[in-house]
Amino acid sequence: MNIIKKNYKCILLFIFFFISLIFFGYNNTDIIWNYGMAHAIRIGEIPYKDFNIITTPLYPFIMSIGLFIKDSYIAYILEQSLFLTLFFYLLSKLVKDKIYILLFIFIFPVFYTIFPNYNFLVIFFITLLIYLEKKKSNDYLIGLVLGLLFLTKHTIGGVILICSLISCFSIKKDLKRIVTFLIPNILFLIYLLLTKSLNSFINLSIMGLFDFNKSNNGTSTISLILCIFIVINLIIRFIKRPNNINNYYLLGSLSLIIPIIDFFHMYYLIAIYFIIIISELDNEIINTLKKVSIPLIIVVVILNIIININIYKDIKFSKYKHFEGYITTKSYEKELDKIYIKYKKGNNYMFSLSNMFFDISTDHKITYFDVPLYGNFGYDGVNYMKKKIDSMHNVYFYIEKNDNRQFCKDIYNHIKEVSKKEKEINGFEIYYKK
Repeated sequence: MNIIKKNYKCILLFIFFFISLIFFGYNNTDIIWNYGMAHAIRIGEIPYKDFNIITTPLYPFIMSIGLFIKDSYIAYILEQSLFLTLFFYLLSKLVKDKIYILLFIFIFPVFYTIFPNYNFLVIFFITLLIYLEKKKSNDYLIGLVLGLLFLTKHTIGGVILICSLISCFSIKKDLKRIVTFLIPNILFLIYLLLTKSLNSFINLSIMGLFDFNKSNNGTSTISLILCIFIVINLIIRFIKRPNNINNYYLLGSLSLIIPIIDFFHMYYLIAIYFIIIISELDNEIINTLKKVSIPLIIVVVILNIIININIYKDIKFSKYKHFEGYITTKSYEKELDKIYIKYKKGNNYMFSLSNMFFDISTDHKITYFDVPLYGNFGYDGVNYMKKKIDSMHNVYFYIEKNDNRQFCKDIYNHIKEVSKKEKEINGFEIYYKK
């Protein structure tokens, strides 16, 4: 009972995150893709070799641990809720009683920043680095966290490493950080060699970046304006306090929005920006925000409920395997039933943003078809997938066109060209390839 009294805030936060992820993560493809990668690892598949993942794989490996106890969407959400509670406990150590200001920032206007994906773990490790720097922690420990950050998302981890080393102004400190940075990454290299997936990793996560950058360099106006504001503010910070270590971590965090300067990626950069600002400030504005932060959080929750009210009228929990507890609607599940029964049996592949849901729930293997986005197939990946399709015989393709700009329409069209259409069910076209 005393444990509950001492930790009631953490317990309430955990419950808040769990309910939020269940109800506000409705129909979020990104959550299902990330669950699918952790699920694939749990069933023994090898990242890069068996399925396409374009970042270093620490997040899905961590999230696969809980799935060995119970491989389900609900278990995955429980893991993320625990992770979020730990993260906000860390934030409370950094910003003290200003924690609820950050909670408001993380969920306003929508809850994307707390959704389970590797970008969340990136934010976690950057925050941990800021905290360790503030406490003037051991350089070996900081180097280890830098290594884990690199294993979470190598493009960001590499930039943050460089910024961290520059901020030291000491070769001795740099060498200490490099030593422990290398330890987890050498272990990862050994894993790639033992699983014979090194070439696939290089193709997807290094060479494939050229395809990814070429295909996914979108920019939204509001995100660009916010980015310019942060860059200008960062320049001013460097002029005023050139030795402030936080400036270097904020500089490195700009890599979060490269090459896609959209609202989704921009929000992670905004989160880091405010973590740094709020950890440093303690003025009248901050004191006012502390007083109104909880009411503002309640308002955001209510607004999100109102936005989704029509969905909640038709709400139900999914009946499909591994997705018990997943929020869906009666009408949507009725449509899925017609596809599900047919797709479950036979030599079937799907090319749709719904791939991962169907493959997990029908116990299909997770493959290169499961994340059908430009830039996710390695260098010259579209042609690679076309050749792969050409080599496949006696298979059915369930394809569903999507207007998402990242959806790989070239592969979708190629399937139609080399296969014969059999029928169409609820928007899914079924093609047979001899």
